[in-house]
Amino acid sequence: MAYRDPEKQRAYAREWLKRNPEKAREATRRWNKTHPEERRARKRLYYARHRTELLAQNAEYHRAHPEIGRARWQNYRARKGKAEGRFTPAEWLARVEEYGGRCAYCGATGPLQADHRIPLSRGGTNRIENILPACNSCNASKHKLTETEFRARLAAERDPDLQFD
Repeated sequence: MAYRDPEKQRAYAREWLKRNPEKAREATRRWNKTHPEERRARKRLYYARHRTELLAQNAEYHRAHPEIGRARWQNYRARKGKAEGRFTPAEWLARVEEYGGRCAYCGATGPLQADHRIPLSRGGTNRIENILPACNSCNASKHKLTETEFRARLAAERDPDLQFD
C-alpha cells in the first residue's frame, strides 16, 4: 500500500511491524544474511554518528554489571595462558549465588573475584567447574595453591596444632 505522503507511509510501516513482528524479524534476518557488507557499513555509520552516546551507554552498563567485565577478563587471561575452557557472566553469577554472594574460603561479603580451584599456572582449566568466588584477600593470599592446599593452610592458621605441609 503506497502512500504519497512519507509520514503516512512511515506510520503504516510502524503499524505493520507491530502487527507482524515475526515476519518483520524474519525479513530483517534474510536481508542481513544477503547484504552483510551493507549491514556493516550501516553499523559503522551509525556508530560514527552516535559514538559518544554509545560509549557512555556501554560504560554505564559495565559499571552496573561488573560481573561481565570480570568474566571477560578471566576468559582473556585463560586464553592468553592457553588454558582450555571459558565461562559466561551468567554462569559466574550462578556460581556466586550458589555461595550466597560470599567468599568460598572465609565467607566475607563484598566484591568477589573468580578464583581457580586448580590455578591456571598449574594446569587448571577456565571452566566454571574450576571457578570459586573469592574475596580479594583470600584470592591474593592463595597465590598458586590449589583449593585443598589453601583450605589446609587456612585451617592450620586457625588451629596452630594442625600441621601444614
